[in-house]
Amino acid sequence: MMLRARTVGGAYVSLSDERLGVILNKHPELRGCEAMIIETVEEPDIVVQGHGEELLAVRFYEVTPVGPKHLAVVYREDKGIIITSKADRLIRRRRVVWRRR
Repeated sequence: MMLRARTVGGAYVSLSDERLGVILNKHPELRGCEAMIIETVEEPDIVVQGHGEELLAVRFYEVTPVGPKHLAVVYREDKGIIITSKADRLIRRRRVVWRRR
């Protein structure tokens, strides 16, 4: 099953089963959080510039399997893919591309 999300930039990005498996292998705390990953892309608090063409959608969740965390989802609009995701207390400062008003 492939999950799709529409970014704030209007592009569609996909999360394949294979990619989700890689994410969950590296970040097992995100097991069962697939809907949160998609929601973060579609309704982020902020989008910041990543490496090269990568963008990071970031959203704060009071409740996650590991307590209150920011969920960051790395994606590429030009390739239409979600690359990875992680839950973290803090997100490094980066150039802001979009902010929720």
